[in-house]
Amino acid sequence: MRYSDILLHLTNDHRTVEKIDAAFTLAKRFKASVTALYTMPVPMPPYYMGEYVPAEFYQQIHEEMKISAARAKAAFEDSVAKADLAARWVEAEQQPETAIRMMGRTYDLVVVGQPDPDMSAPEGGLEVEPGDLAISLGRPVLTIPYIGRFATVGRKVAVAWNGSREASRAVHDALPLLKDASSVEILTVNPEPEVSASAAALTQHLLNYGIAARSNRVTTTDIGDGDAMLSTLADTGADLLVMGVYGHSRLQELVLGGVSRTIIDSMTLPVLMSN
Repeated sequence: MRYSDILLHLTNDHRTVEKIDAAFTLAKRFKASVTALYTMPVPMPPYYMGEYVPAEFYQQIHEEMKISAARAKAAFEDSVAKADLAARWVEAEQQPETAIRMMGRTYDLVVVGQPDPDMSAPEGGLEVEPGDLAISLGRPVLTIPYIGRFATVGRKVAVAWNGSREASRAVHDALPLLKDASSVEILTVNPEPEVSASAAALTQHLLNYGIAARSNRVTTTDIGDGDAMLSTLADTGADLLVMGVYGHSRLQELVLGGVSRTIIDSMTLPVLMSN
């Protein structure tokens, strides 16, 4: 059981190397191939809110995008030269979500970066909203935080469990990582009795795969469930969180559940999400 191919969405920013390293670490572990995808949306027509904008302005933006793509490609190819794995580079003149959805559904795993709120340079490439992507893509999405260094990914795994369909999907999408991990912890926060029972059942289910998971029940009343989960992850030293992500439509806008939103906004370790 393994991942055979990985799609890596890249942007030209200070986290490019970290995202490449995470994808390559997993690719080497599972003998998978890596496809790097760089998206360059076509500039808008030379009109903005009814006002004419010189076409040269959009041409300049496009040229800056190409320069940034070349820099990201150089960093990727430098990493490829140092690694013994199959890899290729693809560019798409589409919005990131569109391009990733079109390609990502035929890959075992999609790796993206957590959006950096301080990243303002448009020519650096656009990040995606990982929660929205996980819901619409139908494949597991591994998100690398915009801060922090991660020497390992998926050796000490925590599973956020609430007994939901989304959590079950995430666990089974993460099975290659769980089987290869040195430790797996089933994490529940303020669980109802039926969730505790399903966590015990999940532990037995994973044991059938040869995965010796253990349960960790967290009880808290002074902070939210998402913050309690992040605090526990920091205490245990987990290097990957596996979680289901869910949301619902509100006036044509996807609204993520509270715990999902907290984890996605404040993640301190890589997070593998499925829906």
